[in-house]
Amino acid sequence: MPPPGNTDCQEAELRLFRVYSGEVQDVEYARAIKRPEFKTSTLRTNCSKEWLGMLSWSTVAGFSGGLGLFLLGMWLLTEGLKLAGGSALSQILARWTTTRLRSFFSGFSLTAVVQSSSAVTVAVIGFINAGLLDMSRSLWVVFGSNVGTTMTAWIVAIIGFKFKVDAFALPAIGVGALLHLFSAGVRFRSAGGALAGFGLLLLGLQILQGAFSSLEHTVDLSAFSGRDAASIVLMLVLGLLLTAVMQSSSAAMAIVLTAVSTETVTLAAGAAAVIGANIGTTVTALLAVLKATANARRVAVAHMLFNIITATVALIVLAPFIGAVAWLQQAMKMDPNPAVSLALFHTAFNLLGVALMVPLEPAMTVRLKRLFTQSETQTARLRYLDNNILGVPDLALNATLLEQQRVLEEIAGLIEQLLRSSTPPSETRTEDLRTALSEINAAIVQCSQQPLPGEIADAFRDAIETNLHISNCLDNLHTGGKLIGLSRDLSPEQQHGLNAFIQQALNLVTQHRTAMASRNDAPPDSGPRADFERGYRETRLFAVTEGQQQHIKPHTMEILLRELGAFRRMVRQYVKACQTVAAAQATAPTGKTPAVTQ
Repeated sequence: MPPPGNTDCQEAELRLFRVYSGEVQDVEYARAIKRPEFKTSTLRTNCSKEWLGMLSWSTVAGFSGGLGLFLLGMWLLTEGLKLAGGSALSQILARWTTTRLRSFFSGFSLTAVVQSSSAVTVAVIGFINAGLLDMSRSLWVVFGSNVGTTMTAWIVAIIGFKFKVDAFALPAIGVGALLHLFSAGVRFRSAGGALAGFGLLLLGLQILQGAFSSLEHTVDLSAFSGRDAASIVLMLVLGLLLTAVMQSSSAAMAIVLTAVSTETVTLAAGAAAVIGANIGTTVTALLAVLKATANARRVAVAHMLFNIITATVALIVLAPFIGAVAWLQQAMKMDPNPAVSLALFHTAFNLLGVALMVPLEPAMTVRLKRLFTQSETQTARLRYLDNNILGVPDLALNATLLEQQRVLEEIAGLIEQLLRSSTPPSETRTEDLRTALSEINAAIVQCSQQPLPGEIADAFRDAIETNLHISNCLDNLHTGGKLIGLSRDLSPEQQHGLNAFIQQALNLVTQHRTAMASRNDAPPDSGPRADFERGYRETRLFAVTEGQQQHIKPHTMEILLRELGAFRRMVRQYVKACQTVAAAQATAPTGKTPAVTQ
């Protein structure tokens, strides 16, 4: 029973208590209690302090609990769909982005299905890094993703507020939890987590709706009316802050939609908050890419420009734009519910941005390519791997292989420079390469903390083994310089044999460097490898023979044999690393990728 109160408001208290105690869930019934006499200041004053205190606590608890369930459900849904989908997202992007229009629809459809624009954006960054997408088409995928993320608002407005949530949400949580707990495969477990997440999302919406339906009785909301410029700006800032603080535009949209559906705030105020939430996504995106790859930062800047330009235009024409949305809603005979109106506004608002980008995108692409070029020339800095891409194992694996190929390209350049011009590599460059290897290993370990499909986990283990080969190659890189230095103390005949072996090593390194860059499925010709091994045996035998015949000093012979062995290990470790990277790239989830450009 409700707490005792003044008899003048007893009936209103009883109705309100029935709504908030869970006895009544109908939103229309909750609206029915908003009688003019209940809203008068006299009645508010007469109602008992105990009741108002309980109502305030109920509102706070309902708001925080509902929001928490929504955020948890959204996280489970997006993470589960990313893992359950496997390489499907990457494959669709690889096949359906040949034009700007197809790129736009790919971004839209993928985001609508996965319910995560960040997942699609991360995939886009991975494809830019791999060279499968140019910057222009990548931006259109991002623009499409911005429109696709508005489908969350439609789900909330149509399913979350129109259907009896308990009939679907609770079974979804139960079935999803069972799948997640008892399925053998990672992808089925992830699908179960996604289903349970969707149920939690709807349950959170129901609780949020109950909390908002009493908010106007405990809080003065006149400042959020949306009827003047000050309240519009206030709602804009509120939407921005909600998104920035919660790191989720979907959660901010859920709050605004719930407030509008319960008539806690007006449609105009809700529209301003939606615009603010869109701007808020740029804050989270920019924070996420502060230490990311150059392409990730370019995409984040493009996302920011899209949202800021669109928001500016929408604010200027807000009143007529809302009128046009209302006319469209009526013409299409859609549900007149304010939540549906706001969902339609959200979609139309982002489509306005897409229309604005049609003439602006070419110049934007040119300018973006000139940004952040300095970081791409730093050897120690990872160029393809960052924290954003590690959340999608398939893309993280491809980025790892690209990083390893880049390091091997650098090492091949050092070896060729050393053997052709006798110039030893600087300590700075070799240390930068070691730093890059350490960063790659750290990224692999971080990515491996999440559940991984068996083939991805095996590929990451192979990648760590490849890094060991590369590290061993770096350990022996200095031997080339020592070997060439020794040749100066030999006779012309002795130099000829040693130089022939060095040339065979150079041929082998160049062959595998070219094969790895060209992505040729056929294994490299075994001729250079056989020539190198034969040359090593002959050179070693020649050194021993020359030492026995005292044509070279015993001490020189010992150094020569030791450096020959180290030189051979360097070349063999380089070849092994190239072979494992090439084999992994041929079977990677996104298929072949173009060569790394220097």
